[in-house]
Formats: sequence, structure tokens, C-alpha cells
Amino acid sequence: MKPYIIFITGLFLLIALSALAQEKKLTLQDAVHLAIDKNRDLQVSRLEINKSAHKVREAKGYALPTVAASGQYLHFLQRQVTFLPGNFAGLADNQIATLRVGGTDAYVGGISLVQPVFQGEIFSGIRAAKLAESLSEEDLAFTQAIVVTEVKKAYLQALITNEQLKLQQQSIARNEQELKDSRSLLAQGRASRVDTLRAYITIENLRPDIIRLTNGVEIAKTVLKTTIGLPESEAIELTDSLSYDSTLPAILSATAWEEAVTARPEVTRLVITEKLNTEQIKLESASYLPRISAIGLAQTQTQANDFRFGDYKWPVSSYVGLQLSVPIFSGFRTAARIQQAKVSRLQSSTQLENTRELIRAEVKIALSRVEESRRRIESQGQTVSTAELSYRITRDRWKQGIASRLDLSDAELSLSQAKSNYLQAVYDYLTATVDLDKALGRIR
Repeated sequence: MKPYIIFITGLFLLIALSALAQEKKLTLQDAVHLAIDKNRDLQVSRLEINKSAHKVREAKGYALPTVAASGQYLHFLQRQVTFLPGNFAGLADNQIATLRVGGTDAYVGGISLVQPVFQGEIFSGIRAAKLAESLSEEDLAFTQAIVVTEVKKAYLQALITNEQLKLQQQSIARNEQELKDSRSLLAQGRASRVDTLRAYITIENLRPDIIRLTNGVEIAKTVLKTTIGLPESEAIELTDSLSYDSTLPAILSATAWEEAVTARPEVTRLVITEKLNTEQIKLESASYLPRISAIGLAQTQTQANDFRFGDYKWPVSSYVGLQLSVPIFSGFRTAARIQQAKVSRLQSSTQLENTRELIRAEVKIALSRVEESRRRIESQGQTVSTAELSYRITRDRWKQGIASRLDLSDAELSLSQAKSNYLQAVYDYLTATVDLDKALGRIR
């Protein structure tokens, strides 16, 4: 192989490897947009809409004419028999004469047409199919709300796990500094060996949490990629951060329920289901009505005893007319189907009423959780400031020999706990706002 070919091949391999190693940067909105495009559940829902559109086309097809061509070939091992009165064959009048007629080979071909003129179930079927198509669109909206909510929560879970890892690393850094100070003070005779050992043990007790949280970050990213629809092997980097925006206006609970009932796809879906069940009653009731169809047939036939097709005669017969079909008795099946449709409509009405009440409770709970987490953030923010001040004072006192090593450990633990509580409060607030958006139907 020539050297320049080896060089070009190696260059392409390096570019490919660098592209594979590059992490995909994702904001929260990027993750949502990717999920809407790539999530497999949403893809299935879109295919269902496509199938429903074809069902509408099928329903409309019942109003169009049906044209069929037919052909038939028969070879008679024994030719057909015609029965005639006896006097036609010189027999007594009370006798029946038999006469074999036709050829040994028979050919029949024709074209038939049936055009529905009046069939009540056709138009009910078209309306039902269109409602079913709208139903599948609402199913897509419902699935999208679930997927977007899951993606946002998975993204936030990955963020908080990463932030918890950073907090643990900060705690280890503080304790490592304290261990360094302990050794320095021990060398000066101003601290005991127990203080140094205690600082070392504290650091080693924190290291397993680093391993657990590091693995937790990878697990959270894997869950996020699966929810989005990305391949598990693709590396991603989350660019957003856990942050609290205190300027966001509060949502009025008085109008929240009305907004939710109007926007939620579950409610719209049940409203459409109720209409569909009403249309199903009309569809089944149409079975009691007569059916009128326009019919027509053009047919040619011939019979022969040989295969000299050029000598055959093909006489044509044709007709057009109207066909009337009046249902009289169907074993009570139609009445039973009508009653089933009425029960289904009653079920959908009850489900609609129940869903509205569940949404009312869901909105109330979501608003309560948002407000609760907002208050916790405000409270924990002050606690973190106080804990930081307490830690600095205790650390200075410990260096001066006024405070004990145990006091410093307590102050560091309180600071870590305060930061962790604040982080958890921000996470709870953000997840609560995600749940509130879903409860209000703001995710479409």
C-alpha cells in the first residue's frame, strides 16, 4: 500500500474516532425536541394517526361503486340435463322427458356493478372513522405529554445527581484541607493525633459516596437517553443547571382548573369518545333501515365441444336495476348492539366526569407542591448562608485552639447538609413545575 493511502486512511480513522468521542451537548429544551422527534412511543402514535386516516378513506369507499369482473370455465363430464313435458318428446302428458343440452365446455365472463343509493350506516361509518382519527390525534397529544414530562424529570434527575456529586467532592476537599491543617498543627504540637485520624477517617467515609454518585450520574444519563430515543452508546453532556427563578409569577388556583380541563388531552379524548359512542348508536340503529343499491351486469357466455375458439359465438346479455333489501328479523342482534353502544356512551360520560374531578385534585396537589418547594428554597437559602458563616468561624476558632475538632466536623456536616437540602428543594421545585405543566395541559 502506498504511503499517502496509509496517511489518508489514518486521517479518516482519526476524524471518525474524534467524532465518536465527541459528546452531544444537550439543554433541557434540546432533550425535549429530540424526544418529540425520536421517542418510539410517539412514533407508534404517529403511525396510529396514519392508520386512522386510511380507515377514514376505507369508510368513504363504501359509498363508491363496486365493480367486479368474473370469468368461469366448466368442462362437463356429462352434459347438462333439461327437463321437458312428455308431449315434447312423444311421451304421455304425465311423463317428464329429459334432454341433454349444451356443449362439453362452457365459458362465462362478465362485469358487475353495485352502487349504494341509500345505506344509512355508510355516512355514520364515515363520521365514526373521522372521530376515531381525532381520537388518535389526542392519543398522540397524551403520549407526548407523558414523554415530555418523563424526559424533563430524567434530565433533572441527571442534573441533581451530578450536583450531589459536586457537593460530595466539595465536602472531601474541605476535609482534605482540614486533614492538612491537622497535620500542620500536630507538627507544631497544637493538635492531637486523634484529630488527624478523625479527619482521615471522615475523608475515607466519604469516598464510597463519590463512587455511588459517579455511577448514579451514568445511570441517570442512560435513563435519559433511553427516554429520548437516543442510542445508549451516544455520549451526552448536559449544559443546563439546577437553578431557581424567584421572578416567576405564581399561578392562580382559581383559574388553573379551568385551564387544565380545557387543555388536557385526556378530557378532549373522552369528549371525542362520547361523540364516537353516540355515532356508534346511530350506526347500529341504521341496520333497521332498508338498503337500496343500483346494480348492473354485462355478461357473455358460450358453449362448445371443441377448442376452435374462432368459431365460437359470444352472445351478450346485460341488465341494470335497483335492489331493495329490508331487514325483518336478525335474532335481536341489532338491538343488543345498540344497547352495548348506549352503555359505552354512559361509561364515557362517567369517565369524563371522573377525569375532571381527578384533574381538579391533581392541579391542587401540583400547586401545593410548587408552593411548598418554593418556601423550602427560600428557607434553605438562608440556612446555607448561616451554615457557611458558622463553618468559617468554627474553622478559625479550631485553628486558634478555641474550638474542638468535633465542633469543626459538626460545622462541616451542617454545611454539607444545608447545601444538600437547598439542592433538593430546587430539584423538588423544578420537578413540581414539570408536574404542574402536565396537570395544566401545557405540554403538547
